[in-house]
Amino acid sequence: QPTSSEGNSNMSIPNPASLIKGDGAPLPEVEQMGTITLETLNQYHCQNPDRRMISLFGVVYDVTSSLKSYGPDGAYKEYAGHDITLALSKHKTDEKWLDRFVKMEEKWISDAKGWSGYFEVKYPVCAKLDKWDEDPESWPELTQEELEAFNKCIIM
Repeated sequence: QPTSSEGNSNMSIPNPASLIKGDGAPLPEVEQMGTITLETLNQYHCQNPDRRMISLFGVVYDVTSSLKSYGPDGAYKEYAGHDITLALSKHKTDEKWLDRFVKMEEKWISDAKGWSGYFEVKYPVCAKLDKWDEDPESWPELTQEELEAFNKCIIM
C-alpha cells in the first residue's frame, strides 16, 4: 500500500509473486475491445461506474472486479484508466508517472514485468494499448530532474 503520494520505500514493495492467491477459478468473461488508444483507456478511470482498466506494457486488464484497489476509494485508484508501466516499476502512485512512455532502464523493466504474472492471474485481458506498437527505444528519456525524483525513496 502506498505510504505517500510519491510512492513507497523499497523496503515495503511486495514481491508480486507473493500476492498471487487464487483457487484456480477462471477469470470473468469481459468485453474485448481490440487495440485502443490512450484516450480511450483514460475513460476507464476509478470514477467510471461501469468499467475500470489499467495497462501494463500495453496489455490492458479489466480491473473492474477490484473495487477495493481501483474503485473511487481504492488503494490504487490513481492507476485506473492509465498505463502504469513506469509507475509500477518503482511502485509510484503519483500521477506524474502514469501514461509516461519513456526509455526505461533494464531494472525498471524487470521490476515492472514482475507484476505481469500477478495481473495475468488476477484480471482478464480486455485490450491492447496502441502506444506499445511503437518502438520504446524511440521514446524520450526522463530528464535529469525527473530521474532524480523517480529514483528518490521516501521512507515513512
